[in-house]
Amino acid sequence: MNDKLFKILIAPNSFKECADSVEISELIKTSLFKLLPNEIKSQIDFSLNPISDGGDGFISVCQRVFGAELLHFEISTPYNEDKFFCPVGYFQDSKTIFIESAEIFGLKIIPDEFRNPIQISSKGLGELLLQLYDSTENGIMDIENVIIGIGGTGINDLGMGMMEVFGLEFYDKKDNPLEVLPKNFLQVEKIVVPEVNFPFHIEMIIDVENPLLGINGASLAFAEQKGATDEEAKQMEKGFAHILDELEVDEVTQGGLSGAGGGIAAALKLFFNAEETFADKFIREELKIHPENSNVDMVITGEGKLDTQTLMNKGAFIVVNEFAKQNVPIHFLCGVSEGDLPEIENMKVLEIAEYFDSPEDSIKKIDQGIDLACKRISKDIIQLFAKKNSN
Repeated sequence: MNDKLFKILIAPNSFKECADSVEISELIKTSLFKLLPNEIKSQIDFSLNPISDGGDGFISVCQRVFGAELLHFEISTPYNEDKFFCPVGYFQDSKTIFIESAEIFGLKIIPDEFRNPIQISSKGLGELLLQLYDSTENGIMDIENVIIGIGGTGINDLGMGMMEVFGLEFYDKKDNPLEVLPKNFLQVEKIVVPEVNFPFHIEMIIDVENPLLGINGASLAFAEQKGATDEEAKQMEKGFAHILDELEVDEVTQGGLSGAGGGIAAALKLFFNAEETFADKFIREELKIHPENSNVDMVITGEGKLDTQTLMNKGAFIVVNEFAKQNVPIHFLCGVSEGDLPEIENMKVLEIAEYFDSPEDSIKKIDQGIDLACKRISKDIIQLFAKKNSN
């Protein structure tokens, strides 16, 4: 390949509740193609590598990268008994199913009026796993691996709703049955725990490296953004600790449990011995995003919100960390940014909401926002291209 080609890696994460990473990467390339002069455009090598850290867009990325076939299974919503069809990816060659938790109980699935995690359930994942179990046992599908991307969830029930599908039951001190919902966790005095042995291996791709309990845990750090009040978040924190004690999970084990997905990751580990893979390993090794594989002149990445949670080794910042140490110019596109952010040399942050009257408007007009951001990026491309070709 001509070493004078200007190589641009386009590797965004999804913009939650707006567009997935595959769509965002295509929008970026299309915008730059419109904006750049023909004499430069013909000498640019665009490498589209949309990423996922396990959250929104995980299925789309697995379709693109692994060639997974899209299948649909009927499951319950997290907030009532209504049914809907949930997409999963199936790669027959490796006998692998890819599941995106955000497609089961993500914020994009839950209407605003039902966003109250103390009253909603992860039962949909249990129903899906049960159908996969039955399909494997009955010879309908050949499944050896189930890979679950965990992130972007609207639930916070420690995976108890998932386990209820397999027979888990709650009882109070008077031996009355309780709904398996976080609002009842502190009343639980007895738990009937089912034994489940799947005929396939379960692996989790986890979007954030946070503990299950504590100030950075599932409830106190994330429940409010899912619709809980401060008091409800504190109640769920206490409820989680109580359920773990009732399950006789020792303190050492509790301390090692992940808070990803409102406690879903912890439940998958406790009950099914699921393997944990953090997003940085998945992005580097499976999606092949690292400098050794990508001798590039510029990186364009980003996600919907740039804030302190992004810095918890979430998808887009994994890309930043990989290339910043190589002094590669990085453009970080985001819908909005919040809080104190690190100053990283060679990284420019482009906030799309700045171009619109409201964040809601920027979501509706994401294609226009990408166009406006790419106008600034294209100027940098022209300058860097000229510098490279003058050497």
